[in-house]
Amino acid sequence: MKPRSDSKLKILPEERQEQIIAWARTQKTEEHPGGLAYAREQLAADGLKVSMSTLSEFVSWYGLQQRFSKAASRANQVAELLQQRNPDMEPEHVRKLAQSIFTLEALDSGDADTFVSLEHLKLAQDSARTKADLENRKLALATRRVVLLEDNAAKAKAALEGLKTKGGLTAETLKTIEEAAKLL
Repeated sequence: MKPRSDSKLKILPEERQEQIIAWARTQKTEEHPGGLAYAREQLAADGLKVSMSTLSEFVSWYGLQQRFSKAASRANQVAELLQQRNPDMEPEHVRKLAQSIFTLEALDSGDADTFVSLEHLKLAQDSARTKADLENRKLALATRRVVLLEDNAAKAKAALEGLKTKGGLTAETLKTIEEAAKLL
């Protein structure tokens, strides 16, 4: 999930985001309130004012990003392992297995909306691949048709030349046939 450009916290450098998370996880003590309130105080001291709801949403978003990053890493590790142990396995099959692992990891995060979004994304990718395959088949058929038409035109031209050399056609008929052949 790419953060919105107007998101104050999500566009900060990774190190800064980690600092905010550390503040948010701080236990309450006599010196400071701990948790989100402490993180908000620290941000305000640095000149960055945010609401508690913005901070809470950021902490949730950050955790989800971390889970997705780990899920993607695991999926990539499995894909690499599959390729190493089964070099003859089709790359598309490896990709589908890795995607399934990523989806299961995302489902483990307990975020049903994200799982549904991932399934929609997977469906869209499969649909795009199917459309691309169909377009490739159409292109192959069109190419084959052009080759056949060119072959037929060459045969017709050769036959016409044969008739021309025998003198079996009038000049006017030959001209009409040649004009018609150019239309092909």
